[in-house]
Amino acid sequence: MKITVTFLLLISLTINAQVGINTNDPNVAAALDINAQSTINYGGLSIPVVTEAQRSTVIVTPASEGTMLFVTYSSGDRCLEIYDGIQNTWQKINCLTLAPVVLYSEDFESYSTGTGINGSGNSGDYPASVTQWTLNDVNGTLASSDYVETRSGELEINDTNGPIEFDTQSINISGYSNISFSIDLSGIGELEYNPSLHSSDDTNAVNDYMDVSYSIDGGAFTTITDFNGNGTTHHTLIPYYVSGNSGSAPFFPDDTVTQTGLSGSTLIIKVRFQNWSGNEYFYIDNIIVTGN
Repeated sequence: MKITVTFLLLISLTINAQVGINTNDPNVAAALDINAQSTINYGGLSIPVVTEAQRSTVIVTPASEGTMLFVTYSSGDRCLEIYDGIQNTWQKINCLTLAPVVLYSEDFESYSTGTGINGSGNSGDYPASVTQWTLNDVNGTLASSDYVETRSGELEINDTNGPIEFDTQSINISGYSNISFSIDLSGIGELEYNPSLHSSDDTNAVNDYMDVSYSIDGGAFTTITDFNGNGTTHHTLIPYYVSGNSGSAPFFPDDTVTQTGLSGSTLIIKVRFQNWSGNEYFYIDNIIVTGN
């Protein structure tokens, strides 16, 4: 019994005294003084980490004034928060933003030169050693000297004589939020577009364009139209020169086409393009998909 009483007495003294961790001389102004340095290494203060949902459903509200948590959000934000007992709400002290995760990338650097399709059929590493994308000659119009092939670390497109479609593989975006993608598109040569011929775009031997669209979870493709004001209500990008109207020399509006704020389980990106002359070229490069 004597030992028990002594033990309880020591507990009572400890509770009512200042507490020091890794120090025998706690600061007189602190109820709890934690020294980072111990005899073997250094340490820090680890506070509870919860999700936003756990904070709302598990933490008793109202919490004690000054209660602190580290809260993770589905957006990728991570915030140090303190409970405001006056307003009865959690207040963010500081937030960290999680760097986006790259879910898909293609820079066309890993293939042998000439990988793709031409007027004679498949070429280079395509399709046996290509898993990240496919090509479709929609109308079968590639002539003997025409091609869509990797050259100098880009996908180069020359004189397609009709629409060709480039599709990424189905990209797994499940479990990520704020899905974004970007793709570099460019062109050189005497590219042109006549809006009055839109209804015969795929057969008129005049209209050159590049379209970017995307499909979520196997659904219908959504086309990004008139990107940065350099397209039309039907197309993502068209040449500055408008055939049949007054204008300057042919020029294509090289751009990085982007789309943000997507969500779902799978994503496919499609680029549809066509040009009609041996001196006209399009280029696709640096396709990147990210998520939080």
